[in-house]
Amino acid sequence: MTYSPKRAMAELRHSISVGARATSSPMKRDEDSSPLIFDTQPQDDDDGRGRPPYKDRDRPFLSHFQSICPSIADDSNSSRISLFVVIVVAVFCLVSILAIVKRVNTPYLCKKDGITLHCPHVKESPSLWENPYSATTSWKSCAERRLGGISDLPPENETTGYIFIHAEGGLNQQRIAICNAVAVAKIMNATLILPVLKQDQIWKDQTKFEDIFDVDHFIDYLKDDVRIVRDIPEWFTDKAELFTSIRRTVKNIPKYAPAQFYIDNVLPRIKEKKIMALKPFVDRLGYDNVPQEINRLRCRVNYHALKFLPEIEEMADLLASRMRNRTGGSNPYMALHLRFEKGMVGLSFCDFVGTREEKALMAEYRHKEWPRRYKNGTHLWQLALQKRKEGRCPLEPGEVAVILRAMGYPKETQIYVASGQVYGGHNRMAPLRNMFPNLVTKEELAAKQELDKFRKHVTSLAALDFLVCLKSDVFVMTHGGNFAKLIIGARRYMGHRQKSIKPDKGLMSKSFGDPYMGWATFADDVVTTHETRTGLPEATFPNYDLWENPLTPCMVSSQDRASTPPRGWNSYDSFIWTISEEEFSQNAKIMAKQLLPHGYEYAVVDYLWYRRKVPGAYVDSLGFDVIDEWGRPIPDPDRWPSSRGGKGFAEVAAKVHSLGLKFGIHVMRGISTQAVNASTLILDTNTGSAYKEAGRNWTAKDIGIKERTCAWMHNGFMSVNTKLGAGKAFLRSLYKQYAEWGVDFVKNDCVFGEDLDVPEITYISDILKQLDRPILYSLSPGTRVTPDMAKAISGMVNMYRITGDDWDSWGDVLAHFDVTRDFAAADMIGAKGLLGKSWPDLDMLPLGWLSDPGSNDGPHRWTNLGLREQRTQMTLWSMARSPLMFGGDMRQLNDVTMELLANPTVLEINSFSSNNREFSYITSNVSAKAVKNDDHVHTWQSRRHLTNAKTTNTHVLGLTTCADAKAIGWSSQALDQDREHICWTANSRGKHQAPFCLNKTESLLAIDEDITDKQQYLGKVNLLANDGTDRCLHASPKQKLTSKDVKRGFLSPCRWDANQMWELNPNGTLVNSYSGLCARIDSLFEAKAVTDVARSWIATGTKGLAYFSILNVTGAYFSIVNSDSVCVSAITGEIYIAFFNLFSDWATITAQRADIVKELPMTKLARGSCTGSEVWTGQDLGVIGDAISFSVIPHGVALIVLHCTNKRERDVAHAVIFRGVYSIENLR
Repeated sequence: MTYSPKRAMAELRHSISVGARATSSPMKRDEDSSPLIFDTQPQDDDDGRGRPPYKDRDRPFLSHFQSICPSIADDSNSSRISLFVVIVVAVFCLVSILAIVKRVNTPYLCKKDGITLHCPHVKESPSLWENPYSATTSWKSCAERRLGGISDLPPENETTGYIFIHAEGGLNQQRIAICNAVAVAKIMNATLILPVLKQDQIWKDQTKFEDIFDVDHFIDYLKDDVRIVRDIPEWFTDKAELFTSIRRTVKNIPKYAPAQFYIDNVLPRIKEKKIMALKPFVDRLGYDNVPQEINRLRCRVNYHALKFLPEIEEMADLLASRMRNRTGGSNPYMALHLRFEKGMVGLSFCDFVGTREEKALMAEYRHKEWPRRYKNGTHLWQLALQKRKEGRCPLEPGEVAVILRAMGYPKETQIYVASGQVYGGHNRMAPLRNMFPNLVTKEELAAKQELDKFRKHVTSLAALDFLVCLKSDVFVMTHGGNFAKLIIGARRYMGHRQKSIKPDKGLMSKSFGDPYMGWATFADDVVTTHETRTGLPEATFPNYDLWENPLTPCMVSSQDRASTPPRGWNSYDSFIWTISEEEFSQNAKIMAKQLLPHGYEYAVVDYLWYRRKVPGAYVDSLGFDVIDEWGRPIPDPDRWPSSRGGKGFAEVAAKVHSLGLKFGIHVMRGISTQAVNASTLILDTNTGSAYKEAGRNWTAKDIGIKERTCAWMHNGFMSVNTKLGAGKAFLRSLYKQYAEWGVDFVKNDCVFGEDLDVPEITYISDILKQLDRPILYSLSPGTRVTPDMAKAISGMVNMYRITGDDWDSWGDVLAHFDVTRDFAAADMIGAKGLLGKSWPDLDMLPLGWLSDPGSNDGPHRWTNLGLREQRTQMTLWSMARSPLMFGGDMRQLNDVTMELLANPTVLEINSFSSNNREFSYITSNVSAKAVKNDDHVHTWQSRRHLTNAKTTNTHVLGLTTCADAKAIGWSSQALDQDREHICWTANSRGKHQAPFCLNKTESLLAIDEDITDKQQYLGKVNLLANDGTDRCLHASPKQKLTSKDVKRGFLSPCRWDANQMWELNPNGTLVNSYSGLCARIDSLFEAKAVTDVARSWIATGTKGLAYFSILNVTGAYFSIVNSDSVCVSAITGEIYIAFFNLFSDWATITAQRADIVKELPMTKLARGSCTGSEVWTGQDLGVIGDAISFSVIPHGVALIVLHCTNKRERDVAHAVIFRGVYSIENLR
């Protein structure tokens, strides 16, 4: 007999709608009065001809509307109705658009409303074999073992004792028990004895752990989490007592017990007896009453540590491969977990189709196996009906077949069946097999001899079913149980890509019981109902099942963090450390309105937000910080009043988030010196109490490394010993607190550069991977940063500073060209980072309304950079793809600054260009031209020579600084290779002086001890040699130099700021910082600084476009030579070119097309055509030919966009002279 879906559905009609026909005793019923109705009407079409119409379901929608509102039948009202409908549709579309915009960058996540699951709408067409792509790319597993991590286990002799469990039940129940045992051992810091798999009364299989699981892998993978031993310790001689004695057994553990129960009730007994058995142990650990770290550990055990034996894994792979290749090609297959064994049918107490004899036999079986529940059987019929209505009955094979066909799976679908002996045998399976003839079991896929070696243990055969179902393209469950939920959970953990269908049995029972529903309507209901029941990412809820939905504790959003260079605003340049909550809130509101639409999303509070603003408090003062009882910094309540009551930054972050922004903070390395001196306790986030190890509480003094204080804040912070469990606990509590506040961005200072602290960076990165809240991780350097140094940490962070602090001087801008070149050459731009990418950071943009370096005052002045210099800086930052962090006061944001920050071309380059690098194939000619000082650029006339300065003693100091680097001090401009003299440029409040040199003689060299009369130096800045060069005399606090070192030219990269100068505190002591060569000027002579005239960069766009930038080092007009096109056959679209002029005269910079070919990743430039325009002025440059040449203003940049097509070269000859400084010449 041929089965059609319609015929099968007719035969499966349930009696829910006709329950009154049932008699009081199931034994008196026959086939005609069973819970299934056999429809004898012909089923030749989907419309159900020959039977009453399905209530009003198939009536046209308009007829429903007219029945409710008869007036709409009147034509006079039709126009009004039409207008109403149009308005409703328009409003709906608007709301939908807003919802879509809001969901941009939001991971795909389904949420429950009662029993209904609501999932995000996706545009892609539904697939029978895969979940939506957006669902499969939104979440990433995060429970794997930390590679290279340091174990936080205490020494072996510090264990609290040993625990032993019997893993009861079948294979999957045992698996859950093993995971829980590891978690409980971790909670109590106990050693776990390898669990014993207890013989099950149904499975009747005595299997040892090593018979099914890979013991070596299990122990090794968890070695950093829990200590596991293979057997009971030898010193414990009475092993029988452990299995039988009640004195050695903890029996009062409630189901789903919280972690605290074990600490309060079980741990004391373990400490007393040293070895205890826990039984029963089925479901003896809860989910939402357990720390997230512990739940994540359970996932680590389940998905990573518990591996089946290699021979089981290999056989499962072979079976899966055979399933895919049954038809000769690689095809998807479905795995069906069919739970319709006799035991399951009996235990369900549901009623199914069958003969009187079958029903009598089942009643007898239930009475024998479950006499208390069966009683006399008179109540069971109503119970069966109720359970079926509620969807608590196993699906019959025929019901499964109808559902799958309604979903659209064709007859040819390959289905692997994982099942025991189906109740009813071949007759029961006939509807399913007729509709899906390609049903296969492992016994049919494998030869008898292949499976014989697994028949010794039933659990081995169950493991094969488990793995083949796990590897399937679609998994379908028919009833609950540990097997199904473990499969669904694992497939979710692997990325939600594979469908895991969980039929809605309650809704299906109603549909099957409706005698008037047509096949088309039924199929539509099935598809609609199960769109969200396919193992999609689903938000957890109280009492959630970790094994079926591991999302919250064990997965994080997998959307790449920092997929493009981050943008935002940082408070430092405008407020230094004195910003208040009110000032921050004002800036955030303006930022949300003005800059957020342009991608500036991070609002960051820079350093010392925890320091009280009182007399005596400054950068390196001690004792003015606000810390909690665990030694963690918390906001100064006077400046941040919402932090009172232990709220921290929670309210500030919430307000920032309400504006659509993300919230960031600056933090220092390690732990506060103030906390170390106070010996504060350390919080153990696993227990919520003080961290204990080796029988005592650990304090901040135990974990701080006093020899590794922050070089420029010795009294502030020091490194934490991450080799200690207490050190790790402190950092965990610190960053968990940030996550609880709602922090989205952390700028970690004094852990990079010469202060490089790889262990701390590594462990913080591990913490951030495990937090439920995604946090962008940024590093700020000490002084010296190299590409090799960055390669050691770039994979663990999202952005990292590669220069010292950048302020608003032309010298600071110049200092970035060499370092950006080196990092680009090392392929560090956009390299792999923490759960995303990492970006070399050139520091904040000191534009707009600013403060002064090291000041205790807020913003009070405009930037010292002229407009052309600001454009140069903005262009370089974008070509180097540096994060863009604006530093000016948002409350003074003007149109000029806004045009810089929001220029669409510059932002496009910053976000989406690639192959970014310096381009060296250029030539330049310098020419002196008058400069109209219309943008406050420092003109040549404003620069004066110094002639009268004198110098006497020059000292190499280990630790010095100054209060105002750019206002008072001197900047190093160059270092001669012969070391006979050193050249500097004076820098007085941004007024650039001509270069000069200090003669170096033996008498000028001395060391610190030679300074005897400190009184004459009080409050005076006396250092030369600073940032304008790439090398300075090395004087790190880690290595004091002698005069001999200086003589032979011991050099290292310079800092830009005050750290190459020194001054004395009011008490006569040196202000702590780095130092270089210190001197008082004695005599000077002029020397021409050695510097490049022009610099250039080149990059390609994401759509095959080339971006090319050249910097005019000298300032130049720009001539574009028209001959052949600069376009390419492989790369068409836009090419970006920027010429930077780094000197004080005009410079004409030229690049040849042939040289561009050498640099760009393409084989040749096609003979097409490109037209050009300049970004900052909007000038039209016409058609571009063989060479590109431009005359650029001093300290300026010409950023050119070439619009290229694939058209044949056109013979174009024209010359256009543009207003101002740009010209195009036809040289053909």
